[in-house]
Formats: sequence, C-alpha cells, structure tokens
Amino acid sequence: DVVVMDNVRAAFLATSHIVELGHRRIATIAGATQVSTGTDRLAGFQAALAAGGVPFDPDLVRSGNFREDDGYAAAMELLRLPSPPSAIFAANNQMLIGLIRAIVDLGLSCPRDVSIAAVDDLPWAGAVSPRLTMIRQPVREMGETVVRLLLQRIAAPATSEPRHVVLQPELVVRDSCARWPAVRDPL
Repeated sequence: DVVVMDNVRAAFLATSHIVELGHRRIATIAGATQVSTGTDRLAGFQAALAAGGVPFDPDLVRSGNFREDDGYAAAMELLRLPSPPSAIFAANNQMLIGLIRAIVDLGLSCPRDVSIAAVDDLPWAGAVSPRLTMIRQPVREMGETVVRLLLQRIAAPATSEPRHVVLQPELVVRDSCARWPAVRDPL
C-alpha cells in the first residue's frame, strides 16, 4: 500500500500561480529525476507552462537533487544568467532555502527582483519576510490514511491488492510571488 501527494498537481498549482501573475521567464530548481517525485514535479512544472502558453526553456531547468546546497548552486547559476528568470519554482523546501540564500548573497530582493514558490510548506513560511508562497502537503490526512490502510492490512493481510492512494496538495499564496512586470516606484 502506498499513500502519496499528487506531485504533478503540486508543481502545476505553484507554477500556474506564477504564470497567472504574468511571468514568462520562469525557471525551476528540479528534484532528482531518478525518483518519481522529481520527474512528477518537473512534469507538473512543464504542464503549467504549456497550459499558460509559456514556452518551456530547458536552459531554465537546474537540478537541485532535493538538497539545500545543490539548490543554492542551481539558483546561483540561474540568477547569474545574462537574462535571469523573473520567477523560480523550487521542487522542495530544502532547495528553496538554498534559493533564498542565493538571492541574499547576490543582493537581490524577493519578490521585487525574483518571485519564488516551492513545494513542502515550512512551519515558519508565514513568519518571514516575504512570507513564502508554498504547496502544503496533506500531512495529517496522509498519516491517517497510512494508519487506516495498515490496520486494514493487519486485519486481513491477503484479502486485497495493494492500494495506491493519491492525496491532493494545497497552494498557500503568500507574498513571495509578485505580478510581473513589476510596477516600480519612480526614483
């Protein structure tokens, strides 16, 4: 038995939000593509671009392997491009932390210079500035479902085929994504 979040939908929701704000040069720091979570989130990113009429640019995809330091290195590459992205979607919260470090180290501002969103809502995501736009996993529902399936399996171990339960993510819109092109105050 397997209980997972719909990872394609998670990336689709976050990226669609960015597209709806007018961004057209959107990058992703993708997870490891050797695992389904990574490939599914990349597929959701690409599907949202297609649905929003934004061309997919493979030059705006970097692998962060779901790790903070790799996310940092990927973000530094993306943000140093001659034409950097106006928004970046990170496939998990560890890579998002690396992305935030890169923004700070380059002297950029979020969301003025770059909008950001990621999967895996952090407990403190609403307490920092800017408050972070994130995908919230249905953690409680996942845990309850796992326990229910396990108890059913213990009660009747050989009576049914393995079950694959897919639960839905939730987009939590906060302040780290801004409309593009940004309206800037005159100097």
